[in-house]
Amino acid sequence: MNMPGGDDQRRLRRMEAILAALLRYGAIVAGVWLVLGLAWGALGGGASMAGGAEAFSDRCLAIGIVLLIALPVLRVGLMMIIFAIEKDYRFAAISATVLIIIGLGFALGVVDALR
Repeated sequence: MNMPGGDDQRRLRRMEAILAALLRYGAIVAGVWLVLGLAWGALGGGASMAGGAEAFSDRCLAIGIVLLIALPVLRVGLMMIIFAIEKDYRFAAISATVLIIIGLGFALGVVDALR
């Protein structure tokens, strides 16, 4: 027996599972980069090529931080794609608008930093 809204519930659960997986695994990957950078900096700091070890450590930490910052933006982009696939164009347009605002903010920040 099919209950009214059963398909909607399944789609909602599927979308939530996809978004949760993005955030979960994204946070794990970012955490691994951060731990790698911290460990490399702690272990390689006293090495004879300390400048190289510090540069690698800094890059790993920067990658981890950028990934943590990018996760919410990726979530909005994924939601836009999911809404478009499900033909929910109103929410897809709202998600696209949010992405445009984030992109404009990023672009204005870069232009301001270059001055």
